Amino acid sequence: MTSAVPRKLRPKPWEAAGFENLLRACLSQDGAAEGPVTTFGESGCTHSRYGLRLMLPTGVEVYLQIVAGQPPDERRPAQGAPPLRQRSAPLPATGRTALAAVELHLTDALTTRQDPLIQAVAPLSSSNGSIPYGLRVAFHSGAYVFCYVAFLIPAGRTRPLGGLFPTLSHV
Repeated sequence: MTSAVPRKLRPKPWEAAGFENLLRACLSQDGAAEGPVTTFGESGCTHSRYGLRLMLPTGVEVYLQIVAGQPPDERRPAQGAPPLRQRSAPLPATGRTALAAVELHLTDALTTRQDPLIQAVAPLSSSNGSIPYGLRVAFHSGAYVFCYVAFLIPAGRTRPLGGLFPTLSHV
């Protein structure tokens, strides 16, 4: 199946809209539009224009805000060796889930793709930055995108736990 949007007009994966599409495709089984992954717009989240709601096996909802960090450098090649595959254990179906495990799950999904545009995928929890959980995805072109854990909603609840960009280590 081909898209009705001309190739030149499709968002690039280093743009927030393009990365939202890329990550959703990586996380969705067989590219299904419905299931454990929905866009912010589809899930009714108005916090940010671009992002995904990921439903964990435990029923926890993880809201991932997507922000383009830097545009590409036209002097650099767009493609190169894909990032090394980083495998993760399946997310638990019961009990609490470590947010570091969610980061590893996202990293696994992105590196399994073996996309020649992606240079590296790094979890934010290892960088000790101001936003504790998420990913920094670097592209060979010099562009990068951030994917932040913006909200967590425990199973059976309707309100976020831990506030915006939670510092909780488990949910």
